[in-house]
Amino acid sequence: MPKVQLNGITVDFPFQPYACQEAYMAKVLECLQKKVNGVLESPTGTGKTLCLLCSSLAWQEHYKDAISARKIAQRLNGEELFPGPSWGNVAPNDDIPTYYTDVPKIIYASRTHSQLTQVINELKNTVYRPKVCVLGSRDQLCIHPEVRRMESNYMQIYTCRKKVMARACHFYNNVEEKSTEKELMSSIMDIEDLVKKGNELRACPYYLSRSLKQQADIIFMPYNYLLDSKSRKAHSLDLRGTVVILDEAHNVERLCEESSSFDLTPYDLASAIDTVDVVLEEQAKVVQQNEVNAEFNMELASSGLNMELEDIAKIKKILLQLESAIDEVELPPDDSGVTKEGSYIFDLFAKAQITFQTKSSLLESLEQILQYLSGRKCEFDSCFTQTFLCNAGKMKCWFISVATSSNASIPFAQVHIHLDDSNQKKKQKTDVWSSSSTKKEKTLSYWCFSPGYSMHELVRQGVRTIILTSGTLSPLSSFTMEMQIPFPVRLENPHVIDKHQLWVGIISKGPDGTSSQYGNAFSYSFIYPTAGNLVRVVPDGLLVFFSSYPVMDKSLEYWRVCSLIEEVKTMFVEPRNKGSFSEVIDAYYNRVVCPKSSGAAFLAVCRGKASEGLDFADRNGRGVIITGLPFPPRMDPRVVLKMQFLDEMRRCGAGSQYLSGREWYYQQASRAVNQAIGRVIRHRQDYGAIFLCDERFTAGNVRCKLPSWVRPYVNVYDNFGHAVRSVSIFYRAAQEAVSARRLSTLSLQHEKRLADEQKGGRKRIKLISNEVPENKPNPTENKRARAALYLATVKSILSKERYKLFTMALQDYKLRDDFIAVLSQLSALFIDDKNNHVLLRDFYQFIRPYHKKQFHEACSSLTGEGCGYKPEHGLPWEEQDLTTPSIGFCLLTWLCSAGNFMLNKATVAR
Repeated sequence: MPKVQLNGITVDFPFQPYACQEAYMAKVLECLQKKVNGVLESPTGTGKTLCLLCSSLAWQEHYKDAISARKIAQRLNGEELFPGPSWGNVAPNDDIPTYYTDVPKIIYASRTHSQLTQVINELKNTVYRPKVCVLGSRDQLCIHPEVRRMESNYMQIYTCRKKVMARACHFYNNVEEKSTEKELMSSIMDIEDLVKKGNELRACPYYLSRSLKQQADIIFMPYNYLLDSKSRKAHSLDLRGTVVILDEAHNVERLCEESSSFDLTPYDLASAIDTVDVVLEEQAKVVQQNEVNAEFNMELASSGLNMELEDIAKIKKILLQLESAIDEVELPPDDSGVTKEGSYIFDLFAKAQITFQTKSSLLESLEQILQYLSGRKCEFDSCFTQTFLCNAGKMKCWFISVATSSNASIPFAQVHIHLDDSNQKKKQKTDVWSSSSTKKEKTLSYWCFSPGYSMHELVRQGVRTIILTSGTLSPLSSFTMEMQIPFPVRLENPHVIDKHQLWVGIISKGPDGTSSQYGNAFSYSFIYPTAGNLVRVVPDGLLVFFSSYPVMDKSLEYWRVCSLIEEVKTMFVEPRNKGSFSEVIDAYYNRVVCPKSSGAAFLAVCRGKASEGLDFADRNGRGVIITGLPFPPRMDPRVVLKMQFLDEMRRCGAGSQYLSGREWYYQQASRAVNQAIGRVIRHRQDYGAIFLCDERFTAGNVRCKLPSWVRPYVNVYDNFGHAVRSVSIFYRAAQEAVSARRLSTLSLQHEKRLADEQKGGRKRIKLISNEVPENKPNPTENKRARAALYLATVKSILSKERYKLFTMALQDYKLRDDFIAVLSQLSALFIDDKNNHVLLRDFYQFIRPYHKKQFHEACSSLTGEGCGYKPEHGLPWEEQDLTTPSIGFCLLTWLCSAGNFMLNKATVAR
């Protein structure tokens, strides 16, 4: 693999990196070497994940070299074994630790485990083989049948703990013995791999991951494990001296605030009271039974709960007092809610005897009750038990949140008491006919309004470096201001695409001249005909993003009545239910590639699932329409209080350290827009158009917040016809660029034919015979036979694990068409051994035409020999041989299916 020298460190990269990739890795190394924080933005498709892994692991290896260099120098009385600046110059001598165990660990965090799985797969495609650990929850990692049957997370936690304490889980009992298995410590495993390995070893994956964490060089986890102090404690995370990388960091701001906030609803509080009430009744029965047993010298009964009745009754009294204290807060006549300073939470809890002096005994009592509930058997309704256990667990978390709140967090938080707007209702225990109470139920909300508080907590843990990175962090200035910690290193990376691959237009007027000036309401009269006409211009797949579900629903209703869009493209709508999302998106993908359709339109909401990391590469997303600026709901109490909080902080002298409320409001809209438009251009060869259908995008304070790779391409169109004409020319030029290679190929073929005809000074004469020609072999069958031979050869050479990576690379290339990814994956499999170089070159037959030249050049660079590229190889498959349409696509599909079949067959055979 190519080796790149950056900041004095050698980085092994799967292929020759682009300039923007080198710039990105250089910034990562700068953060690590100088022990400073960095915020790095790099668009999707620029290989951000690969750059992060290769640069950080290269630095870590170099750090280990520095320790080795020092130890050797000490043994040689200060003389260097290998003089020169290339080894061990990762840090000043006084910063190099004495022991290898002190080498900084890398903590790589992303939003979800599915994203982490993609990162770990990228790691497998590099030459780096660090010791790896991935952390997850019991719900994801536990393999004990009884615990897995529990529906509630709280039930799983306490059932697991009970079995572990009693040594009643044989999976846990095997952990100590199996955790030192060489294969376990040297393998790079994601969550699914760890669970499979745990089943093979009959050892608990959850506790195996905790054991692997101690020796790991790099630890993968969702970033709520890092940012939430309760989760850090639960996973025993020691962050001293670690390098923290937060990928997909555009969500970090919200998560930081939520990790330090909570809502206590009347339903939750009433359920917790009922939980304690049931426990109290059961304990009273046990006490009564034991009094009878004592009279007759019989064995005393035990419920498993070692608590006095008075202690349980005290818990119930505390909860009733808290409920009463919340109810006593008077709301204004308009029921808009009451807002207090963050310190008010201590005054409110003090009324219920919840103080710093009583917190320890209270939390200990709650823990005992939770342990008792988790051990309840089937004599009680399981749903009843799980519901109460869940709410008792929540109650414990609330008390921990308040009990662990320091004075430092109070200025960043506010208490808001308001009418309960949740749909959960607690069933009345009293007779509703005899009860005349019509009291309004209230919710207690404790909201943190500064993500900087959680970031400061990270810094206080003693981390070495924090790197925040994503494809959409713009505007960086306001983002870093919200974080409230210094970021000396910053980067806004350009894209790897050329100018003819992206069209961006601000459309301020519709087809009939209607302005998109929104005022205080969404301009339906503008967006209805505008989107209805743009859908006729955009080929294949089109994405339409709305600011909210009500706006999308109303637009959808109109378009279905008038069939303005459906007569051109089939419409698919982002479901609110996450369970059915994958079905809808798969149907959309299938419709786009259907030869009998003219494409499809996918309607979604900004900040929804479709705008978060979903891949709409190539035909799946040739255009995206932003129907307006997706501001947060202006009258939402939390939004109002956040804006008031920011304005107050600026007035109190914080000055430039804080955004104003209005700046934050616009920042939220801009970040949601940037996340949505990032769905379009997904790789180096992709192209697409972005339609910003809101006149407010012309304003400087809005336009400047677009990503740096988008801003140079923005044009404003006051005339709708001019915009349509411009984008039509763009699509025509983009499609012609794809077919330009076909024209050059035809020219070369014509010149070759003329040369052949003139060879010997005369034309070649073709003899025509009346004989029936022999049946020519089917080229498809020939190519399939060749593919089958190739597949069998690969399978015989690679190990089962590496062959699985090979088939995954095939599937990924077929679905995502990501050339950079498949090249890096194949390089990792075939480059190390020179005898396997031919297998890399032979894969040329399955590479799509528009990637063949790049693949040929990459093979020349990596193996010293190309693949015999010719210009006609760049023709679309259906044009290379008119007698066998789409033969290449069929072959790639067949190869993926055959590869999976052979892999499954080998697995079954085992």
